[in-house]
Amino acid sequence: MPDPLGTFEYTWRLWLAAPAAGYLLGSIPFGLILCRIAGHGDIRNIGSGNIGATNVLRTGNKALAVITLLLDAGKAGALVAIADHLYGQDFAVISGLGAMVGHIHPLWLKNVKGRGTVTTIAIFVSLFCGFAMISDGGYSFRTAAGIILIIATTPFAWGGKGVACAMGCLIALAWPVGLLSCVSWLVVAVLFRFSSLAALSSFLLSVAYAYVLADQQITEFAVLLSVLICIRHIDNIRRLLKGREGKLSLTLSRD
Repeated sequence: MPDPLGTFEYTWRLWLAAPAAGYLLGSIPFGLILCRIAGHGDIRNIGSGNIGATNVLRTGNKALAVITLLLDAGKAGALVAIADHLYGQDFAVISGLGAMVGHIHPLWLKNVKGRGTVTTIAIFVSLFCGFAMISDGGYSFRTAAGIILIIATTPFAWGGKGVACAMGCLIALAWPVGLLSCVSWLVVAVLFRFSSLAALSSFLLSVAYAYVLADQQITEFAVLLSVLICIRHIDNIRRLLKGREGKLSLTLSRD
């Protein structure tokens, strides 16, 4: 914990505000907003139903997909960079986690996965409890339990898969790690034309990049991001194993 800020007795509000700010900003569904502005309707009715840049690409509008990618990465990266500059790496990491969770469970979008209001409320309560448990920023059983609680909500997500958002976090925290992860994504995507495989590969590799080029905390954060990304891609992993995963294309109808 940053000593200049004082003890947890005085800083707990800031520890809660960091992930809360990240969550609210991360919840902004830029892909959905931009597609509606461009006249493509609800992006959730196209292709995989995801609100990220890959699905926006399926509208055939490359520029719109690139803008979505930059905004999704930027909303997390900008907040992480500001938190890092003002309060240090601890707050940057927890802000990034908040943005990632917000993108996965967007507050501003209705749960369209066929789940009821009770389930949605239970997810939000779990997320709040998870953030509260990790708000001391230290290593403890409570922190671990909070992270596990947040991870446990991931299979019930109704937002994006968080790839661009997570990349933005890594670039803001340790740009060499983020840059190498982006390059890894591009290489795998070009060679195999599977967006999901590129995402999975790049984030698994990001752990190794962080281990070599960054510190322990960023490495641990990269591990957490990788876990969230892998859980969000469970359906894609199944399709990859069965040889049914669709390849990157402007006219692709499945993720």
